[in-house]
Amino acid sequence: MKHFPEIGYKHLIGIENLNYEDIRQIFQTAQFFSDNGINGHNKYDYLNGKTIVLGFFESSTRTRCSFELAAKRLGAETLLFQPHGSSIEKGETLIDTLETIDAMGVDMWVVRHSINGSIDEMTKNSACLFINAGEGNNEHPTQALLDAFTLLEKFPTLEGKKICIVGDIAHSRVARSDIFLFQKLGAEVGICAPDIFIPEFLNNSGIHRFTSIDEVVEWADIVNMLRIQKERIHHNNLPDTGEFNTYYGIREKHLVKKPELIVMHPGPVNYGVEIEHDVAHSTQSVIQRQVRNGVAIRMAVLTLLSQKQDSLRKEK
Repeated sequence: MKHFPEIGYKHLIGIENLNYEDIRQIFQTAQFFSDNGINGHNKYDYLNGKTIVLGFFESSTRTRCSFELAAKRLGAETLLFQPHGSSIEKGETLIDTLETIDAMGVDMWVVRHSINGSIDEMTKNSACLFINAGEGNNEHPTQALLDAFTLLEKFPTLEGKKICIVGDIAHSRVARSDIFLFQKLGAEVGICAPDIFIPEFLNNSGIHRFTSIDEVVEWADIVNMLRIQKERIHHNNLPDTGEFNTYYGIREKHLVKKPELIVMHPGPVNYGVEIEHDVAHSTQSVIQRQVRNGVAIRMAVLTLLSQKQDSLRKEK
């Protein structure tokens, strides 16, 4: 069984604190799994004997299924926890739930939660390993890693590439992680959104600002389209979807204008708002490749962190 160089972190909570060597190691490990197969015919023993809790306190399809498949491909047992039908509905706290499940003998948690800081709080109350599978509007590190990994299949490097993130950036954990990672890898990053969707932390970040999708297409090598995250918006100042599509939605005419443009989207997609159906399924779209690469990236992250966990246990 292939052994991978050790990474420097016990948990994966965000991209911001990852160093370049750890990022490179995650990509190399993901490439190993991608090259050797990620389907059910290819089973590995890197997580044999480990139990992974999929703690999805928010709804998810792509991320949850991707992590579950990744864990099972690596030989782990998985336990899906969702708040509906659990003791949380009876008033049990997050930490009570954590301690109860930990007492059953688990090793790792993959957590999606609506509240910023919740996963960090869990790490302080558990000896388990934790992976952030999307937290509030904070970060979604494995999505950023799979996004960059997908682009590195197209380009030898992201150094100097122009990547623009378009849509609801203020409420997007994907946007934050993507910005941190793309900049670490040397890309020029742009954003395009109505003012209501521009977060304050980007005001002095040196990121390019655009006011329409037409400007973006003119400038960018890659566009990453984001949906309006209505479930996180607690005011009534939402833009009209038709108007949003006019100024910020990518359409087939943009692909005709720039045939070399690469189109990404983390999903789920709202056709006719931020992206047209034909664009999402065009040869310039890498959306389905992102989904496939999500399994490889999550296999890599689970393997490397499990390896780190085993190393720390031996030291004790």
